Amino acid sequence: MKYTIGDNVRFKLESGEVQDGNIQFIEKGRYEEIFYINSSSRWAYKVPRKRIII
Repeated sequence: MKYTIGDNVRFKLESGEVQDGNIQFIEKGRYEEIFYINSSSRWAYKVPRKRIII
């Protein structure tokens, strides 16, 4: 699935907790994309594409 800035997504943290948030910035690397996401808990997360659920 293709994600763009402003999309609402659900993602999994390293601890296993699931959060909701919206994408603020997408960093495209050589091997993977990194998403900077503001969550509903007012924290910003740096999340690789493989941890995004929907």
